Amino acid sequence: MNTAFSYSTKYTLDKSHFSETYDASVMVDDSYRKYSKSVVMAVVGLGLLYFTQVSPYLAWFVVALAGVEALSVRFHKAWWLARQMISKAANNELALTIDEEGVRSKSVYVESQILWSDITQIEKTDQGWLLHLARGKTYISDRCLSDEAMAYVKAKAGELSQEAK
Repeated sequence: MNTAFSYSTKYTLDKSHFSETYDASVMVDDSYRKYSKSVVMAVVGLGLLYFTQVSPYLAWFVVALAGVEALSVRFHKAWWLARQMISKAANNELALTIDEEGVRSKSVYVESQILWSDITQIEKTDQGWLLHLARGKTYISDRCLSDEAMAYVKAKAGELSQEAK
């Protein structure tokens, strides 16, 4: 007799969790093209400063924004982690449930459910699982999963890859 699978756990959304999530889910672009927005903003700001009668305060503001944008590109991970750590979700407990329907997460501020039918691909990473959806990705860390839960997610990944063929 086949019993329905259900796994529940709780963990804290701390800095190490967010860092692991970033490392697993963000594709790092090493090209200089990512600075193009900063360069355009700096050129526009300097153009406003030297070639128009616009207030110098506005022109320098645009140049300063270009600098902030360049710093956010250069220090993308730190910037992203800082934004996560000042969010309401930071340092709160999250209840994760994986069952026959899908993956549910619930905290004080967020309640979400991802159905297995909504997942287009399940990718194994070094430290967890990346669930690809039509509009984005979500990450589940292995450190919060039992061996049975990891085996279940792996089986679901196999089912998805068979359906794709």
